[in-house]
Amino acid sequence: MRPDDYSDFTEHAYTEMLRTLKGANYSFARFAERPTGRHALLRHDVDYSIHRAVRIAEIETEEQVVSTYFLMVRSRFYSLAEPETAKLVTRLLAGGHDVGLHFDGEIYGTSHWSTAELEGAIARERHLLEALIDRRVNSITFHNPDLSNLMSFRDETVGGLINGYSARLSSEYVYASDSNGYWRYEPMPNVIRTGHERLYLLTHPEWWTPTAMSPAERIDRAIRGRALANQVHYDRFLETAGRKNVGRAASDVPTRREKSDET
Repeated sequence: MRPDDYSDFTEHAYTEMLRTLKGANYSFARFAERPTGRHALLRHDVDYSIHRAVRIAEIETEEQVVSTYFLMVRSRFYSLAEPETAKLVTRLLAGGHDVGLHFDGEIYGTSHWSTAELEGAIARERHLLEALIDRRVNSITFHNPDLSNLMSFRDETVGGLINGYSARLSSEYVYASDSNGYWRYEPMPNVIRTGHERLYLLTHPEWWTPTAMSPAERIDRAIRGRALANQVHYDRFLETAGRKNVGRAASDVPTRREKSDET
């Protein structure tokens, strides 16, 4: 893929990858399982967009594929406590997919974690996530683990959760990732075509859009979509309540159509 060719990262391209896996007789495993035979672990770290995560989950459900979505409880880009986001998570879970904890160590300002400190932080975030989604959580991945010593935690479990960075997964699976919206190493479609018995495939749903876009455009889309959704909510509330929207001309009020185009 050329640096200016983003066609690998579309909903169509993702669907084709799933179909390639199914055509090569891969089954799809959950993190708590120990399957034998040819299979793939599909992991989605949801860093920036719940909307994109739901759409990718719907594609997987249509293709009869299961995967695990790792959600943050302290994200700068979405809040699981928001009613609209909670509804989206309900849609995601309706497809039979698992949810795990995506732990962002950077927000704690800790560059070197002790086992006790990490387990305490994970326990708090796990309990919060389970309360927010009303579902038991059994797995964890780290967000940007190379910014601290989180990569040194290689046991099968950490903080009582199955560790997505365990030494076993690293040694037993062939790994591919779309981190930062481009192929930093071998492109995932190429890895799939090699036919390894065990694949560990990490995607970030915000990179996979209806049409080809650059990584910067996709991030802008997520940020502006969230901001616009909040503006629409505020303006609609004033309209419904019969209150004045001082300083806002009627022509400046975003439409629901505009909102949906940005999410």
